[in-house]
Amino acid sequence: MEYPYYLALYYYITEGRYLSGADESTKRKLRYQAQRLEAHRGRLYRKTDDPTFFGPEVLHEGNIEEIVKQVHNEGHFGEIRTWQRIRENFWSPGLSKYVKEFVKACQTCQFRQRAPRRRYAQANPIQTPSRPFFMIGCDAVGPTLEPTRHGNRYLLVAIDYLTRWPVAAAVPNINEETTADFLFNQVVKTYGVPSYILTDRGSNFTSEFVREFLRDMGCRHITTTAYRPQSNGLCERLNQTLTQTIAKIARDDDKTDRWDEYVDMALLAIRTMPNESTRFSPSMLLFGYELRTPATWPAPRIDYVEGEIEVEIAQRTRVIKHLSDTSREQARMRVKERQTRDKRRYDQNVAPRKRFQVGEQVLMRDKAPVGKFSDRWIGPLVVTKVNSLGTYHLA
Repeated sequence: MEYPYYLALYYYITEGRYLSGADESTKRKLRYQAQRLEAHRGRLYRKTDDPTFFGPEVLHEGNIEEIVKQVHNEGHFGEIRTWQRIRENFWSPGLSKYVKEFVKACQTCQFRQRAPRRRYAQANPIQTPSRPFFMIGCDAVGPTLEPTRHGNRYLLVAIDYLTRWPVAAAVPNINEETTADFLFNQVVKTYGVPSYILTDRGSNFTSEFVREFLRDMGCRHITTTAYRPQSNGLCERLNQTLTQTIAKIARDDDKTDRWDEYVDMALLAIRTMPNESTRFSPSMLLFGYELRTPATWPAPRIDYVEGEIEVEIAQRTRVIKHLSDTSREQARMRVKERQTRDKRRYDQNVAPRKRFQVGEQVLMRDKAPVGKFSDRWIGPLVVTKVNSLGTYHLA
């Protein structure tokens, strides 16, 4: 929206007059749009059904770039998620197109985008739980991360399979003691003991120390198929989102050697961003309301005066009661629908490959070669069992 037109709207709403030089066509347009807007302290907002709250703030050419940049730079999310975040608090004609073009032009995002992968087996999604922190995925990232001044080289991460609420901590190592400490202090102490935890077969998760810790907590431990990180796809996706978000923010500030200082900032951005599958933010599903972040602090709200704080508390109580009963079930169903849709699209691009039989000799790709001149394959090995999901037992 051009700034002169923004001013014309503001003065018409506040003073009931037109700016000099306005023709009849402009006046009709002003009257029409003014019905949907209200003014407060030099700003325009969309009207809402609740008179105690303003709707999204109207942006103009003088502040739209600053606002979009501020929201996008919180986590450097893609076009859809950035747009979902912005439209909660801001509005302007053509805002969706502007956000799309801005994200595409973001140099930081261009340097960090992923390359496509080939697919060989059909998708087999994990059943979505019906309550928060019934099942979590957990993983470790590193040591490819740059060591920080605090000595941290790894990230330990966890994610709830219903709400998509992420948990993470920068750590100097991922031994069994550090892993157990992370699970207790970052997960159990705050969210309770999950019934199930899904991890890979890393020694820090499969050690007797961690297994005994999980048994004592009453948590059942499930491990993924070896060399198959997609089995814990939700956590793997969090790893990518979190590391890319941290890398982008740290790169913007030219502090890549202090990436661990941005972990909490990145978590806040992810926790308050609508999820592509559930279409709710993790904070909404877990707490029943949206957390406010620096980019949304200027969002429209009436300044508290006598009696208004009680109104907001009452409204929040109604929201929490309603959302606690309905939004989690809606999220679970949306995830199921998204999984079905993604599986159908995923399976269409599956590349057929040879199906081995029991007794056949095969070579297995070495996922961690010692050096550039080492063999890329291990074997020969014998197929002892054929699984239904495109995997094999070898001996």
